[in-house]
Amino acid sequence: MIKAKAFCLAAGLALVLGATAPPAEAQFMSNYPVIIVPPPPAQNLVLPPKPKPPAPKPDASAQSPATTPDTPAPGQCYYQGKTRVCP
Repeated sequence: MIKAKAFCLAAGLALVLGATAPPAEAQFMSNYPVIIVPPPPAQNLVLPPKPKPPAPKPDASAQSPATTPDTPAPGQCYYQGKTRVCP
């Protein structure tokens, strides 16, 4: 009877000690390998396009008096500020 109590006491003590040790060790992950995550590859940055040369200005003699820069062609709408104007 005493041997049975001693055996139960030893088994209970082993279970208590065994159950308390793994959570404390698991939080530090001492038995897991070190995980190394490589950085992503560098981005291939595209250079901005070169600006286009300005278009040559037409001669003043080539413009007709009906089509001046201030008045649009007939049937075209244009904006004055935020207002759309259709002649």
